[in-house]
Order: sequence, then C-alpha cells, then structure tokens
Amino acid sequence: LDMPAIWFWPNPDAGTGEMAETLRHFREQHEGATARMRFITNVPADQFIAMLKLTACVVGNSSAGIKECSYLGTPVVNIGGRQQGRLNADNVVDAGYDAGEIQRAVQAQVRHGRYTPSHIYFQPDASQAIVDVLARVELYTQKRFHDTVQAGLGTTSTP
Repeated sequence: LDMPAIWFWPNPDAGTGEMAETLRHFREQHEGATARMRFITNVPADQFIAMLKLTACVVGNSSAGIKECSYLGTPVVNIGGRQQGRLNADNVVDAGYDAGEIQRAVQAQVRHGRYTPSHIYFQPDASQAIVDVLARVELYTQKRFHDTVQAGLGTTSTP
C-alpha cells in the first residue's frame, strides 16, 4: 500500500502463539515490505485511543475497529468473520482474506477519510443503569449440599 503502518501484536488469546510466530516470520523474511511498519506489543489505553484517532485507516479483525473507531469516526477495514454479527457503523467496510480485496478496501477508506462519529455503542447514564439493576437483584446465593449417595450415584460431593 506504500504507506506507513503500525502493526499491533495479537492479544494473549488462544491461538496467539501461532499468529505471533507467523508475524515474526513475515517480519524477518520480508524486510522490504516491513520497512515502513512498526510492530508494537503493548501500549497504554490512552495512547492506543490516540493512535486510533489519528490513523488514516484501521485494518484487522479487532473489536476496537468496530467499537472505539465508530465513536472516533476512524475508517476501518474489518477482515474476515471474527466480528460477524456485531453491530457496526458506517465507518466499517468488511473484506475477506484476499490481498487485492483488502488493498482496494483500504484505498477506498483512505480516500473517504474520517466518518461522522457514531454513538451506536454509547448509552447515556449506562453506569447508573447498571447500579440500579444491581441494587434490585438478589446477588447472594446459598450453596446447597447434594448427597449423591442417597440419590443412588455412589459418591458424596458438594458443589
């Protein structure tokens, strides 16, 4: 795409090891392609949001592209089906795994520029609504003993 890029290392989720190894291999074997890329493993939340706000386009399959970027108006190319079914705003364009499709989507999003911020993930007074629900709901549950010997199961256990 001939533009600078920041590549965030994957979160420590299941399958991260394989993805991290693939990224390491790509970075080491394609120095020309990665010359304008900066690979980042960890960044404080306030700096992460600042980067999202300043970037021309977010590319990937992160929920940050769907949620935070909708509020910021940052263009997003969402790759693959990981976020399928999640509500998204006009700033999100979906793409498959084809490199040409991704490239065309990124170019279109960069040409488009910033979007009007969306508030699809904003609810006024959400904190108070949560507090109100927690105040009304009975949160204490007494554990009960289950005698499995009397039930004919042969052992005794407690939950």
